[in-house]
Amino acid sequence: MTIINVIDAPCGYGKTSWAIQYMNDMSIQSHSFIYVTPFLDEITRVKKSVKNRNFYEPLTKNGQTKLEDLHKLLGQGKDICTTHALFQMVNEETKELLRINNYTLILDEVMNVIEQVPLRKSDLNLLLDADTISIVENNKGIKYIKWNDQKKEYDSRYNDIKSMALSNNLMYCDNSALIWNFPCEVFLLFQNVFILTYLFRGQLQRYYYDLHGIRYRYLSVTQNEGFYSLIPYVQRKPYDKSSLKKKILIHDSHLNKIGDKRNALSKSWFEKSSNKNHINTLKNHTYNYFTNICKSNQENTIWTTFKGGDKEKIKKMVKPKSFANSFIPVTERATNRYKEKYNLAYLANRYMRTIEKKFFEQYKVKVDENTYALSELIQWIWRSRIRDGLPINIYLPSKRMRELLQLYLVSDEFEEAPENAIVDEPPGDWHL
Repeated sequence: MTIINVIDAPCGYGKTSWAIQYMNDMSIQSHSFIYVTPFLDEITRVKKSVKNRNFYEPLTKNGQTKLEDLHKLLGQGKDICTTHALFQMVNEETKELLRINNYTLILDEVMNVIEQVPLRKSDLNLLLDADTISIVENNKGIKYIKWNDQKKEYDSRYNDIKSMALSNNLMYCDNSALIWNFPCEVFLLFQNVFILTYLFRGQLQRYYYDLHGIRYRYLSVTQNEGFYSLIPYVQRKPYDKSSLKKKILIHDSHLNKIGDKRNALSKSWFEKSSNKNHINTLKNHTYNYFTNICKSNQENTIWTTFKGGDKEKIKKMVKPKSFANSFIPVTERATNRYKEKYNLAYLANRYMRTIEKKFFEQYKVKVDENTYALSELIQWIWRSRIRDGLPINIYLPSKRMRELLQLYLVSDEFEEAPENAIVDEPPGDWHL
């Protein structure tokens, strides 16, 4: 059975450089690759950097969808570079094509492997009462939604539910919610899987693997005279953060008092009408920080908070005057588009979504919300010029988030591998 290789190392350790070297070095007779990345510009980078083989990007053309083009390329055994968004759309045909070809998957950053499906409890009951769906358990006690085979041809407003249920991608949570689940067997269809990330311990994809009993080994990267190698995690080079700590200037003044309570600046805090005046104060504090303390402008500034629904209600309430265009999403990751920015404001206190936490805990998978919050924060901060080793300023009014960052900068406890991770083995591909 495939064991997932998690290359867990900080930005700058050479994860992507290793991946490019690996794809260049492997024989085109023994290896075919699928490289999956969050951003289109990374596809261009990989296609230019890998000289030993030709990468193809699935496109919409000649009346074909991107997924249909992906299937065509898979059938031809081509090396493929695509996005998380397309990879999430895999179906039974994709799985069959992967099953008969020996592909290696390189996943640049974790992806969304579970998402809540918007369906009212009354609609769910309607489908159950009509015997259109049923709730079944697999041999691990995990509950799935199954569509009645005799009603496959039904055409209704619930076609999306039908599609997910027929693909065994729809799970049942907390006696009311539906969770789309990326089909975990897809990862087991590859010859090898490598995930390039950092602080995997706190990320949803780790808990997803724990839920489904998929094993993973932790690896790190080392570099010698321009050559990159993967090493067992127990042999990793300790991350010396002494220099990093000096380059991240965390703001410390009365402007932080607004975030003293543990849940302050969480999404639910922003959604409470009773906090309207506090939110206005936060908005003014942020403007004060950028304008009077940092003397910054839109060109060197980024800030974030929760968007708050379709109309971006929270974002609009918080946006500091003159800096509306400096916003980047709180979930931004794996891009270098903001690497010139150095004045930052992180106006959020991150917790796992309640339904996601319930989903994992329902199946006795323990989650670590502090490591989750820190991993999300680190990903966001590393969009700035700190990725190039240059100093930054950051306003982090949430006391909880600020203390997590401060602890991270003086310890390595967040980087300890999960208990069930394999930490003393070399990577799975014997060619390495």
